[in-house]
Amino acid sequence: MWLQRHTVLLLMFRPSGILLFALLLVSLAGWRTGVPTLAAAQQAQEETQETEPEAPYEFVSGTIVALSAGKIVVNRAVTGKPPENRTFLINAQTKVEGRLRVKTRVTVGFKATEDAEPVAVRVIVRAANPRK
Repeated sequence: MWLQRHTVLLLMFRPSGILLFALLLVSLAGWRTGVPTLAAAQQAQEETQETEPEAPYEFVSGTIVALSAGKIVVNRAVTGKPPENRTFLINAQTKVEGRLRVKTRVTVGFKATEDAEPVAVRVIVRAANPRK
């Protein structure tokens, strides 16, 4: 009978008992103060993912033919079709991977806009083809 009443005290004086007792106190304190649980955090994250869908963007590969502040012109040559020049706006949010120069091969990820030229989201500079 004494053992049943003082189990908590006996557990507290062992190293593992102290750890278990501290864990119990922390979990009760979190429950009482309304600290969000892992399940609540995951549910909130899922809700934000559902409300903010990321709009996909398109890609074009080609050679830079003109480069100015805020704009890039890429020549896209596809076999069986006439070459076409595509102009893209570059802003502060555009991620550029590599050094942009004229006559360099690039891949441009862009989002089309209704009123202006497409905005480049990502520009990747490709390695030069080795000369034979």
